[in-house]
Amino acid sequence: MIIRKTSSLATGVTLNPNNVWAGSAYEYLKGPAFVAIALYSITTQALSGLLTTCFIGGSLIAEEFTVSNHDPAIWGKNSPDVQNDFYLTGGGNGGDRIVNTLRNPTGGTIAFDATAIITPAGGRRR
Repeated sequence: MIIRKTSSLATGVTLNPNNVWAGSAYEYLKGPAFVAIALYSITTQALSGLLTTCFIGGSLIAEEFTVSNHDPAIWGKNSPDVQNDFYLTGGGNGGDRIVNTLRNPTGGTIAFDATAIITPAGGRRR
């Protein structure tokens, strides 16, 4: 299962509702699963600085940190590399919610790309 979101966040704004995955059919895990997340900003290096925190269910996967930046002029692409970009990984059980908050404390609007790959781990589904 894959969730893919691309959007932007204006200067000084916190995402509302504050979850990148809000509204997805896979936002809540259907059963035991492994989750791999790629989240990065798509802007010039001068405007990078988007902040995120990650939870899976009640587990804090990553405290607030600056997401990596892919400057299109340098990277020349707008899709994640499995070997480089899926640096947030964790597991959860049925009913656990995948949450990535986003906050833009910078002086400009920042575009972002987020992809979550959810791999069922067996067991009973809800």
